Amino acid sequence: MGVTRLQLPTTLREATVEHLREEIVTGNLRPGEVLKDAELAAQLGLSPTPVREALVQLASEGLVEIQPNKLKRVAPLDLEMMRELYAVQRVLWQTGYSWGMPKLTPADFDAMGNALAEQVAAIERKQPRAVLMAHTDFHSVIVAASKNRELGRLIADRYPLLERLILLCMPEVLSPELLSVNQAIYTALQEGDHARAMALGERIRASFADELDRLIANQADKGKN
Repeated sequence: MGVTRLQLPTTLREATVEHLREEIVTGNLRPGEVLKDAELAAQLGLSPTPVREALVQLASEGLVEIQPNKLKRVAPLDLEMMRELYAVQRVLWQTGYSWGMPKLTPADFDAMGNALAEQVAAIERKQPRAVLMAHTDFHSVIVAASKNRELGRLIADRYPLLERLILLCMPEVLSPELLSVNQAIYTALQEGDHARAMALGERIRASFADELDRLIANQADKGKN
C-alpha cells in the first residue's frame, strides 16, 4: 500500500509504537505534552525499555521531540512546517497516481471498492479517523500499483504527521463531498479516463492545501490581536 500500517505488531516495541502513535495522532496525547518514560510504562504495564525505544522511533517520525536534556514531549503542531511537508507529499501522491493508474488490476479495483464501502460506513458512524483511513486506503491502492516501494516509503514515513493535522485541526475536510469525489475517481478509472482521475485527485489535494492555508492565516490573525 502507499501508506503501510503495522497490522500485527511482532515485538513489544512495535506494539508500543503503534499504541503511542495512535494516542498522539488522535490527540489523546496533546501537542507539547511532556512524556515521561516511567509514567507511560506504568500506564501500559510495561518496563521503561520498550517505551523508551518507542519514543525514539516516534521522534524519527516527527511525532515526538527529544531535547538535549533528554526531556521528551509530543511534537507541537507547526503549521508552517506542515505546509512545507504537504507540498512535498502532494507531489509524491501525484507521482503515485501517474505511475500507478496504468497498472491497476481487477484486484486493485476490488480493493478500492472495499475502501469506498468502508468510507461510507465510517461516515455513517461519524468516525473521522476511520473515514480518513478508508480514504487513504483508497488512494494508496493507486500508489501501490506503481510497484515503486521507495515512493510508498516516502509517503508512509511522514503520513502520521498529516493524519494528526487533519484529525486535530481540519476534520471538516472528511466530508461526504470527499467521498463523492473518490467515487468519481473510481468511475473515471474504471472507464480508463486517467486524465479525469488525475484532475479529481488533484482537486482533493488542492482543497486540503487551501484549508491548511486558511488555518495558517487564522493563526496569524490571532497573533496580531
